[in-house]
Amino acid sequence: MPSMPARRIFYVTDNASSPMGGALIARLHVRLLRAHGFDAQLLIRRDEAPDFFEGDAPRVRLDNGFVARDSDIYVIPEPWHDMLLRFAGQPGRKIVFCQNHHYVYYGIGSAGGYEALDVSTVFCCGDVIADYLRTTIGCTRVPVVHNGIDRTIFRPAAKRRLIAYMPRKMPVEANFLRETFRRRHPQYARVRWEPLNGVPQTQVASVLGAAAVFVALGRIEGVGLPPLEAMAAGCLVAGFTGGGGREYATEENGFWCDADDWIRCADRIAEAMHLAEHPTEETIRRRNAGFATAERYDLARMEQELLAFWREEIVL
Repeated sequence: MPSMPARRIFYVTDNASSPMGGALIARLHVRLLRAHGFDAQLLIRRDEAPDFFEGDAPRVRLDNGFVARDSDIYVIPEPWHDMLLRFAGQPGRKIVFCQNHHYVYYGIGSAGGYEALDVSTVFCCGDVIADYLRTTIGCTRVPVVHNGIDRTIFRPAAKRRLIAYMPRKMPVEANFLRETFRRRHPQYARVRWEPLNGVPQTQVASVLGAAAVFVALGRIEGVGLPPLEAMAAGCLVAGFTGGGGREYATEENGFWCDADDWIRCADRIAEAMHLAEHPTEETIRRRNAGFATAERYDLARMEQELLAFWREEIVL
């Protein structure tokens, strides 16, 4: 293993109470960086609760015993205004890792811009996010480290008459959509809907592997990994991009709907179920389009882009 660069890299985070995608990606970045010789760690802002990802990456506590160095680099989530203010007056470089452009103004707050918060670099995890940061926030340099999914975990299994969905961001809408689907398409009234909330990644992968259809309930997303995980698992995907999912959503890889078009979405889920239960060449084409889309978001690309970003950043 190559020797550690002199700079310490701290990804500022909290203990995650549930399998939140943003927290998972931060931990994955740290693991990958350390595997390539970087001195990367999690810097835990609050640790009152047990961490869902306990033991997943090296960590230190941000408490009175923490001593900052001039050579440190702090990676701060885009909505954390308190941490941006705290580190603005501290030694070391400050970098924002934006995983959702919809939340940037919580972080910027009354400061007006990143320059006032002593932020030297903003990088992100998706193309839609990068475009917004360039065209609206005014960032001239926005490196992208695309999120990746583990396709050794998310893969097809024997399919069942099952619809998987993640209702966390849309619990009311999910209930309305499910019941609308059952009433408008009574032939599928007995199809089981399996909610995926707060469960380990391996369990999510197991359900997606068996599900015929995944309902994408994306809302104000930066990228949206669940639809990609579902594609990798061989699901037919129907639902909403959440905005950021426009990066990968096409007519070929999903039954996508306009935001809030719940009736149309219920009907598109039925289209997907029909293709799943009565396979045709279109079924094969759509599944293959999903596989090809998921393949572009593999961990190898994420690792390559992450290393390229940090090797450039360390010498800036």
